[in-house]
Amino acid sequence: MTYSEVKELMEYFDDKKEVKRFIESVEKGFIDADRYKYSIDDSTYFYDEEEYSMLHNGEVVLNDDCAYCEEYNEYYPADEVHVVHISYREVQYWSEAAIRSRNVDEYEGEYYYECLSDFDVYWCEDLCEYRHIDDLYWHEDACEYYSYPPNDDEEYVNGYHSGSYEQKYWTKNPKYKIGFEIEKEDEDVKESINIHDFQSETDSIWRKEKDGSLSDEGGFELISPTFEFNIKKIFELIRSNDVLVNHINADHSHSCGGHINLSERGLTGEQLFDKVKGYTPFLYALYYGRVNKNYCKGKSNDDLKNENDKYQAIKIHSDRIEFRIISAVPNVDTLEWRAKLIRKMLLYPTSDIKQAYFYVETKFKSLLKQTYKTDEKLNVLHERFVNYSLEFENINIK
Repeated sequence: MTYSEVKELMEYFDDKKEVKRFIESVEKGFIDADRYKYSIDDSTYFYDEEEYSMLHNGEVVLNDDCAYCEEYNEYYPADEVHVVHISYREVQYWSEAAIRSRNVDEYEGEYYYECLSDFDVYWCEDLCEYRHIDDLYWHEDACEYYSYPPNDDEEYVNGYHSGSYEQKYWTKNPKYKIGFEIEKEDEDVKESINIHDFQSETDSIWRKEKDGSLSDEGGFELISPTFEFNIKKIFELIRSNDVLVNHINADHSHSCGGHINLSERGLTGEQLFDKVKGYTPFLYALYYGRVNKNYCKGKSNDDLKNENDKYQAIKIHSDRIEFRIISAVPNVDTLEWRAKLIRKMLLYPTSDIKQAYFYVETKFKSLLKQTYKTDEKLNVLHERFVNYSLEFENINIK
């Protein structure tokens, strides 16, 4: 710049720092020296608004290289600003940062902010993606769209894992919680009551669902609420309900299981597993017919923790453990017996397998006698305990 141009600037600007910034702006090409009266001052540089704009991060760029974000009222690089549908008739231009922060939906390469339904696009529950309504089917029982039509079976059961898990507590903050998953294959019981009446009769806290591992004709799964672990109250509630008793006592096949979920206040699933893992070979001994099945694979305690795949004998969740090894539930009495078994494990917790074996022989004896009526049968159970301890943990407990 010439001396006369700098002198003119000194007379126009009050602050020498502004003069310095203006000169830097001229040197960078953001504004011509004689345009100072028409410049835009955005604290970092002066620039000619007819040619330049300042981005949200303070960078000055040519107008052709940027676009205005209407959500943030700032300029962004042109390739970071996209059309967003606000309604069927309105669009705005939003930066990618605005799109991320507002959880904007993307469908077939375009963006939509809380207005997909204006375009007849809805969430498809089974595919976990958005689809046009022409490609969807409404399932009344689940109140969701699916990619396949509803069938007559839905008159009697809900879709797999549709709806939310319910709770049933008798105190404010119970220490232990338990839940049951009861698989059945009994067409007569399944179709003895439609799903809406079933929910009404069970206070809408039990769920009756389809399960892909069971037969289409008679297969269903009962899912209990998450109960406060109070055996007396749980089974008083069950036995007072004829519909529940009828379903729990329904027929089953070898494909059926009777998973039990257990949690303890203040403990993660892994911590609870460590607390009772001494009983793992004992559970294998009780339900030995399922140990080598793909859907509840027996493993060592270390492998159960480190691999933790979905279909292992004991699944460790973040907040609970799931005993998948447990076989089908023949009736309410057996379900109660199993609840008492889990309660014993909590009364005498141990991570040591030899200690667990001692407890089973002493503290569990009267409970086991209810099912294993003779000493001979009990001896066979204890022998399986010994064998599984050696097979999976390489521990000889005798």
